[in-house]
Amino acid sequence: MKETTETGSGLKLPPKTALYLLIGLGVVVLFILLGIVPMQQSLRKLDDSIAQARFRIEEQNALHPIYLHMLAIAAAGGTKAPQLPRKQSLNQEQVSRLTDTLTQIIMKSGLEVQTVVPDPSSLGMGSKSLAVTVHVRGSREKFHDFLMELAVQPSFENVETVQVTPKAGSMEYMVTFWLAAE
Repeated sequence: MKETTETGSGLKLPPKTALYLLIGLGVVVLFILLGIVPMQQSLRKLDDSIAQARFRIEEQNALHPIYLHMLAIAAAGGTKAPQLPRKQSLNQEQVSRLTDTLTQIIMKSGLEVQTVVPDPSSLGMGSKSLAVTVHVRGSREKFHDFLMELAVQPSFENVETVQVTPKAGSMEYMVTFWLAAE
């Protein structure tokens, strides 16, 4: 008489058949774990690479007309950068009129002047730079015009901080910048 093993469903299997069934299931599980799962991960990485390449191609297609336009400008002799004045320090008289001068530049740009505050303590300890804090109100385009006008001033050195605060109908800007001073 042959021995049989009873499964949970009431099916009686010989022990050798049950062993073969377990070995077969183990092989299938190993095939899935060692073959299909790594292949899925590899395909996912390839899909990501394809998506990145597709994005770069679309980006290049979008930038191509700009590139052609720039080539045309370069072939025509290019555009001329604005001539910046030679850098020079503010003398004592110019420092005393600085608030009025900056107010005129701000108003010329179309911004509303809130405050213009030079920091005389920044000139201490042999410093050759004067810190100025300006608080203005207006549109982003007018603020850009102000910064461009400020940058072409002969004594302009750099902008230290810019704080932007949205207000009803416009923006408020607090700018700290440095000017060369004697």
